[in-house]
Amino acid sequence: MTVLWILFTDVTDKKGRLCMDKRGKLWKNTVVFLLSAGILLSGCSSADTPWGRQKAERVRQEFDEMTEGLFLDEITGDTLSLHFFIADPEAYGIEDYEVTLGDYSVDDVDEIMENIQEVKEELTGVEYELLTKEQQLTYEVLDYYLDTELASEGFELYANPLKPVVGQQVELPFMFADYMFYDKRDVEDYLELLSQMDRYYGEIMDYERKKSEAGLFMSDATADEVIESCEGYLEDPEESFLTDTFSEKLDALTDVTAEEKKAYEERHLQIMKEHFIPAYELLIEGIGELKGTGRNDMGLYYLPKGREYYQYLLSSTAGVTYRNMDRLEKQILRRMNWEIQQMQETASKHPEVMEEVDDYEFALSGVDEILTDLQGQIKDRFPEIPQSQYRLKYVPESLEDAFSPAACLAPPIDRPEDNVIYINGSEEYEDYDLYTLLAHEGYPGHLYQNIYFHESGVSHLRNLLKYTSYSEGWATYVEYLAYEFDNGVAPATGKVLAYNSSINMGISALLDLYIHYYGWDMETTADYLGEIMGIDDEELVESVYRQIVGNPGNYMKYYLGYLKIADMRKEAEETLGEEFRELEFHKFLLDMGPAPFDIIEKYFEKDYLGED
Repeated sequence: MTVLWILFTDVTDKKGRLCMDKRGKLWKNTVVFLLSAGILLSGCSSADTPWGRQKAERVRQEFDEMTEGLFLDEITGDTLSLHFFIADPEAYGIEDYEVTLGDYSVDDVDEIMENIQEVKEELTGVEYELLTKEQQLTYEVLDYYLDTELASEGFELYANPLKPVVGQQVELPFMFADYMFYDKRDVEDYLELLSQMDRYYGEIMDYERKKSEAGLFMSDATADEVIESCEGYLEDPEESFLTDTFSEKLDALTDVTAEEKKAYEERHLQIMKEHFIPAYELLIEGIGELKGTGRNDMGLYYLPKGREYYQYLLSSTAGVTYRNMDRLEKQILRRMNWEIQQMQETASKHPEVMEEVDDYEFALSGVDEILTDLQGQIKDRFPEIPQSQYRLKYVPESLEDAFSPAACLAPPIDRPEDNVIYINGSEEYEDYDLYTLLAHEGYPGHLYQNIYFHESGVSHLRNLLKYTSYSEGWATYVEYLAYEFDNGVAPATGKVLAYNSSINMGISALLDLYIHYYGWDMETTADYLGEIMGIDDEELVESVYRQIVGNPGNYMKYYLGYLKIADMRKEAEETLGEEFRELEFHKFLLDMGPAPFDIIEKYFEKDYLGED
């Protein structure tokens, strides 16, 4: 109808009716010509016709405007997101914005769901077939995300903002520590955000009270761990790592006078005393008051709709829909059994390996020299990226117990050089292999992955639709691959170490599944660990069990991403044989970018393997 309306636009009366009295025969013949030429109404928008190309261009432009609008709307919802995604908001037309940490409430859930449904309807109206291939991928990723979020209705009180290691009480201070100052406005925004900490944590505690009323509050053991993690932030503000980083960032600003710096530092100390410290006191007191109200100290299985929520978590973080979780268990076991077989075969061919795995040593031990070496190791095996920069930081000693072994912070989209790698120097992590850990966080892991994705120039919205299992799965995959680099460890030994690391992660993922979906208790978990790994240390078993209970899906988001990538590589090698090229396989995955694995696997079969 669109094309016919264009054809008839100059021959209608004032009411828009077609004028067929004197020219009807002419227009009738024209329609016959169009039909005889094979240009049916449903195909008139084809890019093979002049008006089709014009329409396709318009649809593509409107789609870009839509996705960019969604991106800007989302990141301006809280200033931390805005600052960490865009260093210079004015360059993106963002001049006036509310400085806020955002809200943490379930009161407006109906409005949120309505907004998601509106976006879904708008997206459905887009003519997918007229989009570019890159836009079609963005469309599919966004569509999957919207469907997943719509399916989350009813799970509003199942989230865990406060968790022992990866909770907001741990992550927010580190975000403040790395809140870069590019000009005075950033300093003002930072101070305003810091002053909102007690208000924001107050909203989180209101949320936790609602969880408690619904019988969904955390277990006592998890509550104790959260309280302990909060206590690390009660130190004297003058001794706080935030005070140190604040002064360092001020020193780097060239347009701040000595008098202004002093005034800023005084304001910072005042805010730390009046808002930051009270915010953590509020959490400690609030969690302490609610402790004991949790009705479940085991997995999600024992909560109403807990199993359904676990399935939602997998779909949300990995983009994998499992309606039959037995299938997931079989996939994990199949991968682990294959790796056990490979490890045994390697050990039989190289008997010395079993001694070397207990006494191996990487050739390099310094962080900078390892990262430099890794950049050289990945040449010809991974796509080339521009020369990159990074800042290396160590976790403050007072917070080591509440932080992971290492972390990589992605830079703003307009300052790709601002990469940060955190290293935890705690004695607890002394036995970690620094070489492979930096492969996970640096090259060819997160840092490399972030740079590659930035250089691809895809829709800004894709930066927000980050499926954690994609990024963590990739980093875990290359971490294990790094054991086989030319790193001072014998190749056969490296293979066995990689398989062993993967199998251990697989066991953790299985426990995650067994505890949260199948309802394993601590006794069953202890029996399994004793049988499979020979672990009979009751304290260690309880620690493992409690960690998994307090962080549902955490191990799975790492392992499931790795599992999907490793299985795809295995299939590619078996299908392509001598035509398999490691670099091309890596390029395929990197070109996909963060996406649901349900979508990635479809493109893998069709585009990479070339299967119908």
